[in-house]
Formats: sequence, C-alpha cells, structure tokens
Amino acid sequence: MINIEKFIDARKQLKLSQATLSDGICTQATLSKFENHQQIPAFDIMMALCERLDITLNDIFPIKVSKRQNETVLCHAMTSLGYQNLTNFDKYMYNLDGRLLGIFEVGKYQIMQYFATVIWRKDDGQAKQLIKQIDIVSLSSAQQYAFYAITLHYYYHSGRLDAARKIFEDLKKYKQLIFLDQYSIFHAITMYLLSQYQLLVKNYKCAMTFATEAIEQTTKNNSTYFLDNLFWLMIEVSDTWESQSFVVNEMIKSARVIAKMHGNEELLNKIEQRKRENGNDNIKNS
Repeated sequence: MINIEKFIDARKQLKLSQATLSDGICTQATLSKFENHQQIPAFDIMMALCERLDITLNDIFPIKVSKRQNETVLCHAMTSLGYQNLTNFDKYMYNLDGRLLGIFEVGKYQIMQYFATVIWRKDDGQAKQLIKQIDIVSLSSAQQYAFYAITLHYYYHSGRLDAARKIFEDLKKYKQLIFLDQYSIFHAITMYLLSQYQLLVKNYKCAMTFATEAIEQTTKNNSTYFLDNLFWLMIEVSDTWESQSFVVNEMIKSARVIAKMHGNEELLNKIEQRKRENGNDNIKNS
C-alpha cells in the first residue's frame, strides 16, 4: 500500500509548496498527479523528491521482503535494464529495499540507477548527485567499465565534449580487457554505450565496428541484452551510406522481434514511426 499521506505530511511539515518541491526535479503536474493518487512518477524522480523531503522510498512504498526475495527483485531489475524495458525496471526498482542490499549488490543497484538517470532520463542534475554517492573503488572491474561508459554520455550531454572523448579513448585502449571477466550485463552496457557514443559523434565506421563486436559477444554468451538496440544502431549507421535494402530490412525484422520479446516499447515506437515514414519496411529502393 502506497503511503502518499506520509509524503504529503512531510512536504507540509517543511512548508514546501508543490511548485517548490518539484522545482528542478519534475513538473508540478507530475507531483500533483502523484499526490492525487493518479500516477506514480518514474523511480529516479521519486528518489529525488523523497531526498528533498528527508524521507526514503521505503517510507512511501513500505514492503516486507526477505533478503533472498530482494536479491531476486534486483536480478529482475537488471534484466529489465538489459531489455530496455523501462516499465518493468521502474516497477522492480520501487520494490527493492535498499537496506537489505549486501556489499556486492549495492554496486549493481547504483550502476542501474546511474544508467537510468543518464541514458533514459538525461537528468544531468540527478546524475551529478549519483556520481558523488558511488564508491568506484568498491565496484568490480566490469562495473567500473560500465560506470565510465555511462559517465562518458553524462559528459557528452552536459557539453563536456573533451572529457567525454578522453573517457572513450581510455576505454577503447582497454577494450580487450573488458571481456576478460565472466560476461555480464555490465559488459553489455559498456559496449552498447561505446557504440552509441560513436554514433553521436558521427564516427559511423567505428560505431558499426563496436556494435558488431557487441553483438558477437552477446550472442556468444547466449544473451540478448541490448541486442535490439544494437541492431537499431546498425540500421541508423546504414542510413548514412549505401546499403543493400534486404540487409537493412532483415536487421529491422530482427530488432522488432527482439524488442517485442524484451518489451522495449521505445524501440518498437521508433520502428513503427520508420515504417510510417517509408510507407513500408523497405528502407531503400533495391
């Protein structure tokens, strides 16, 4: 049962209006809908609001779960992130009890928060706060690579282009080391974000190379993390040069099938929009 009354009481005790509380975090309309039991904001927004009120998510979403159940929910949240299923990700993150996380789980939890904030929400203010909370030294090597890959995009979004380029060059040097550890979602995050960064800076050849390597590693390890997004990235790269239409169409079909399996609504919407713009699935005339 969601304890919205406790949230409202905390706001009133601090004598904060909805406009003041929501400032810099979300729209006042989003906050109003939550307080009126109409809609729950995204996970990172709720975290920021609670932090400003000096309360925790557990105060608002009281749950009673065992440590084992909590670890299961954490695994589901990680899978949802790898599938780019934002709806399920938020649901599982709401049901996580941070107090029950062990030392090895905290790093996973923080990286997931950081990814969602930077890549999905593009909330540079919240990202800056999260960076201060993450103990980089305590992260595994795979988690550290993922952290820096996310930070690369944070710097790019915030206009620190030289810093972003420096991180990319550093990660590129250690690309072979990234896969020395047992494959995990953090390897998938790193390679996907390196590919995506190269697409952003219009280094299409390098973007295609990284995406191809990422797909090879993903399939080699019987995983589908980010696979639909990687196919879509290759489709976007293909649009910048002459590509055979049947190859592009096959990649679209693959991306659609995997996105449906993952529940990746954002990508499915992009595919549908592309289909409408082109009249059919054919991208270029053969």
